[in-house]
Amino acid sequence: MTLTPLTPTTSMRPVALLGAAALALGLTACSPGREPGTATSGYPVSVQDCGGDVTVPDQPSRILTVGTAAVELLDAAGASDRITARSGEFGAPLPEGLSHPPSDSLIINPADPTTEEILAADPDMVLGYGLFQADAEQLRAAGITVLTVLGECRHDATTQAGTPATLATVPQDLRRLGTALATTPHAEASAQDLEERVSAASRPSTGQSAAWVYYFSSEDALSAYGGSGLPASVLEGAGLGNVYAEDKDAYLTISVESLLERQPHWIVLSYGLYGESQEEARARLLAEPGVQSLTAVAEGRVVLLPADASVPGPSAISGLEDLVGATQE
Repeated sequence: MTLTPLTPTTSMRPVALLGAAALALGLTACSPGREPGTATSGYPVSVQDCGGDVTVPDQPSRILTVGTAAVELLDAAGASDRITARSGEFGAPLPEGLSHPPSDSLIINPADPTTEEILAADPDMVLGYGLFQADAEQLRAAGITVLTVLGECRHDATTQAGTPATLATVPQDLRRLGTALATTPHAEASAQDLEERVSAASRPSTGQSAAWVYYFSSEDALSAYGGSGLPASVLEGAGLGNVYAEDKDAYLTISVESLLERQPHWIVLSYGLYGESQEEARARLLAEPGVQSLTAVAEGRVVLLPADASVPGPSAISGLEDLVGATQE
């Protein structure tokens, strides 16, 4: 059966230096605790971003996030207090356990922000999964540093460079953000903690298969994660073979028929992508015609994981731990 790659769209979901004269006049933004007009020691710095180098001219103090992974990464890097605007979360809740969760009042658009909305929010950095309704070149021309969450570097047409995301991408991104934000000690400690947790949770192949499925919105059809991207790495870390591994697209639209052909031993179902509860996500899947003929469903082998378990942030490591625990037999 032919599978259809799910092309990222608006519904789904990257820097120009300020001139020396502007710096001299103190027009750059000041990070908390720094006097206006003063430069930050150690800047500018250069970091990798989707196969290229991005120069961060000064310590960012006003960050606009696109998606929940950006919020969680900034929190783990010790810089969530610099978030001044949020977007691209599509009604999904923020991950649990944030040290300094930003206020919901900072949301400027629950979907993809436009160029005008970003400029109006006056950030000095944008961090997120990519830009679908905004012009990155206009943002750069306005002196805004634009970074993409590393695990999203192959998400859209503007960020096709880079390698597919794995569980190792998350601590790598924390270290990069530590450099960009001058929070290296905090970011390094978080990165090491995540690496230790991945090592402790990972297990060899169980010989069992799984399909990780989801609904992106209340209108979208059943989808699954393919053979590349972070969910594929989580399944591998849990010792489960991805029944859609042969398709190297990260996002796929699928049918129940394709699940019946593959008969995965486990069904992993994401919930909360558009704010739906576990019960609502489960009920929607079980209402699909033919899904009751899946052996995994008939025998109760359906594991629900929060949406953040599939995005390239620290919650993916929690997802690995939860998945391993739920699939012990």
